[in-house]
Amino acid sequence: MLALSAGQLVSWLGAIALLVILPRYLGDANLGKLTFSAALTALFGIVADLGSSMFLTREIARNPSSVRSLTLSVLVTRVPLGALSALLAIGFVWLAGYDEVTKQIVYVLGAATVVGSFANTYGAALQGLQRMHALTISQVTGRLLSSALVAALLLNGFGPIAVAAATLIGTAIGLSLSAFALRDDLRRPGTVSLATMRAALTGGLPFFVWQASLLVYGQIDFVLLSLLTRDAVVGWYSAAYRLILLPAFTPAIIQTAAFPALAALSRDPALFVPLARRAIHLIALSTIPMALGILMLSDKLVEVLRYPATFEHSVVPMMFLSLHVPLAGVDMVIGTVLGALDQQRRWALTGVAAAVLNPIGNLIAIPLTQHLYGNGAIGAAIVTTLTELFMMVVGVQLLPSGILTRRTVVYTARCGLAGLAMCAVILVIRELPVGLTILAGGAVYMLSSFVLRTLSVAELKLIVGQIAGRALASRAASA
Repeated sequence: MLALSAGQLVSWLGAIALLVILPRYLGDANLGKLTFSAALTALFGIVADLGSSMFLTREIARNPSSVRSLTLSVLVTRVPLGALSALLAIGFVWLAGYDEVTKQIVYVLGAATVVGSFANTYGAALQGLQRMHALTISQVTGRLLSSALVAALLLNGFGPIAVAAATLIGTAIGLSLSAFALRDDLRRPGTVSLATMRAALTGGLPFFVWQASLLVYGQIDFVLLSLLTRDAVVGWYSAAYRLILLPAFTPAIIQTAAFPALAALSRDPALFVPLARRAIHLIALSTIPMALGILMLSDKLVEVLRYPATFEHSVVPMMFLSLHVPLAGVDMVIGTVLGALDQQRRWALTGVAAAVLNPIGNLIAIPLTQHLYGNGAIGAAIVTTLTELFMMVVGVQLLPSGILTRRTVVYTARCGLAGLAMCAVILVIRELPVGLTILAGGAVYMLSSFVLRTLSVAELKLIVGQIAGRALASRAASA
């Protein structure tokens, strides 16, 4: 987690740059076109994976010697599936009669989806080997270079098609670095076989159902907004969603670090259960203050980012979306725990239910809020949060006994109380500069966490000791 966190902090710079630059230089309409195209290619891009990435991670974690045969077998399946996913996205925009700019963006992002499917394969193998440093370097480097290229292009007057091309280039760089990191592992004994390919495809299907469901209820709102409203509304929603994704790095880090470890310990309940419970505690501790902070400061954040005036319509959607951050984090851990225990089918069915309910809710909420407030993004944000709540309620029932106990409920409640103390301070000082308000709120939350015993001095010492130990080991190795 420390390795992944360090990488995420670096990639944050790129994400923040895009958060500031894209709305300013593209405007709401072009940002809407770009966001719709990205959501569409992501939806069809799941065809290129078929759940084999998570299957690959789990199997390599359990049997590292199989890394070559499993990785190469999955790569072979990606060639036709990746081409099919790109063609499906292109066919959709042609049949739906989208404008030429949107079509060209989809062409480029379709190619990026194919390249990304190969990068995801190598990344899944690195994750299974628990080589988080190599995984972090490949992902972060690609994202940072892509962000830098996007900034340079926009500052020189280029538009959304060039932004899509920069995404393709960054994805290709990430692919190259992850492949290089695995070069020695892929020289181990092992060959591509039809049996291994079949095992990867069939073994990944339960994960595919879950991932497809996740993408449907996570991306379909952008597509429906595009079909039911106009590009500018998609742009408002995109700006709100991009800001919400910044605190979402914590659940992603916890999930990435925990999955291979949980998969390796899946047959040892004495170690598995405490690790799973700890992951949920970390989600509560880290996401609750982020969600409440965004809820309290949404209007201030739009102001400090100096978005064009039309992006004031992003404030209310952002407030609703902030509430879904802790819910989504818990849902990610639930899916990770069930996947590590080979119970992903039950979670996949829950995802299918959410993938059905979410579009139905959007078909009602988007036109309604568009009619009442001229902003269908409000309806999409409400439905997104309610979908995550539905997933969490069902997922809690699916977890094995012992993971969610009274202790977990009490711990989460204490995190909530610390968050309320933070909100009280923010309410008093919210007219101060946003940076000072955030720092003060964070300090209050940390102090409250010590008082309420959701965070301890011993845990901080452990983290500092871990960082110091790694630094000393690195110096010794270089010496």
